[in-house]
Amino acid sequence: MQPTTLHEIREALGTIDRDILREMGRQLALSHVTVCGFTSQQGDCSHITGGETRARIDKLSLAELADLLAPSVWISIEYHAQLRE
Repeated sequence: MQPTTLHEIREALGTIDRDILREMGRQLALSHVTVCGFTSQQGDCSHITGGETRARIDKLSLAELADLLAPSVWISIEYHAQLRE
């Protein structure tokens, strides 16, 4: 069994439609805000608005979107590959 590398994940993500990657990036950012709120000692984390988050993610290049998503995608891809073996 040869593990999937992060580089391979980035390359694979680079072949996906940019609009889909943008939406994935937005959802990843929103999930971060949710998790941050759960783990904050004060109960409130300072984050930019959803609209500002969307605008920043929309400006990312395809490579930057792949870099943003690759670490969170990596574990599920590797797990799926191991199940097939």
